[in-house]
Amino acid sequence: MRAAAMPLTFATAYESLVDRLEIKEGEKAGILIINGGGGMGSIASQIARNILKLPIVITTASRPETVEFSKQMGATHVVNHRQDIVKQIQDLNLPADIPLKYAYITSRTEQYLFPIADVLAPFGKICSIVQAHFDQYGSQMMSKSLAFVWCWLGTGAYHYYLNDKQEKHHDWYEALGGYIESGAIKCHITQRYKATAEGIREVHAKLDAGKSIGKTALGVDEPGLGEAFA
Repeated sequence: MRAAAMPLTFATAYESLVDRLEIKEGEKAGILIINGGGGMGSIASQIARNILKLPIVITTASRPETVEFSKQMGATHVVNHRQDIVKQIQDLNLPADIPLKYAYITSRTEQYLFPIADVLAPFGKICSIVQAHFDQYGSQMMSKSLAFVWCWLGTGAYHYYLNDKQEKHHDWYEALGGYIESGAIKCHITQRYKATAEGIREVHAKLDAGKSIGKTALGVDEPGLGEAFA
């Protein structure tokens, strides 16, 4: 189950941070990751902190259990997304020589774009994986010369873009094995359900209620009533 759960989130987060945001390993910069307690945010936090070695990894979370989980996944600071994000980050008094240069949105792009533009350093960069209708007018996007990019895993292959390195995902998955063996990347599954209709309903109920943490997985060998999908 762990082998099935890791590749999609790892590759998406890795492509977002390395290919789209173009973060360099050891760069003296910070990143803000929206929804650090989720499946994508928890992997991105580990990549940012343990692989790219960023000195500052700020995530958002609101419940005590998601705050703790996000810290375990690599966050150096956690702010509450239900409160004023801008003020909370200002109150961190981050070192002046480590600019908050990057932001990674894994939840509700339209909700977070303006506060992100307020806290990012000039010439920073934002990446989102959540499509949305939003307006940049009135934000500090232009005055700070901030760049905004999307990440959609498989863009090059989907659009037959030959200049995209075709074997890069294979390379990333091989590297993932080494990261897991060394402990740089930890599996982010926190809940498991049996792969039945009832199991799927339970998972959706938790997601809709905003009560999930990390990655939720379905498996044929998990305990539960009914026969699992083959």
